[in-house]
Amino acid sequence: MKARRIIYLNFAIIALLIFITIYQYNRIADFESQLGHDFQRTIRGSIFLLESDGDPNIWIKNVQEKEGEFTLAAHIGEITILSRQYYMMNGKISMIGDVLDSLGNQYRELAINIKNGSDYKQNEEQINKDLKFLIPLLKEIDSISGENESRYYREFTNSESMTSNLVWKEYKEYEKR
Repeated sequence: MKARRIIYLNFAIIALLIFITIYQYNRIADFESQLGHDFQRTIRGSIFLLESDGDPNIWIKNVQEKEGEFTLAAHIGEITILSRQYYMMNGKISMIGDVLDSLGNQYRELAINIKNGSDYKQNEEQINKDLKFLIPLLKEIDSISGENESRYYREFTNSESMTSNLVWKEYKEYEKR
């Protein structure tokens, strides 16, 4: 009788441990999926922002108008927020944050040079260079993981993933230019 109770108790403990393991596995999977979704949203938000509002000619005209620098300041703020999101990612992918910070600084300098009547062609060229680097890279990164949030998580947290290696390789080429 006592042996039977011990067997039932062991089965109950094993069943409870299996239940806890499955529950924890699902919680971890949900967490990874949520982080992957956040990474995906950051990439797609970056692409949208850079494609729709990245053209320096828009900002040159905008800054030359009265109160136009406030709109540019909002745009720079959005770029800064995105760069901070990249800094929270894998070490290699965080290099995108450096380029976004540089882009924000170029927009700032562009506005200052326009207001001071200085030459701003160099700022315009650097902005275009940064955009030509970022937009295709971000689109390629997005195509690697597609719609799968779990894959986004794996690609963005593994320093040896295809995405990480692509960003590192492209960033090194960008630095040489």
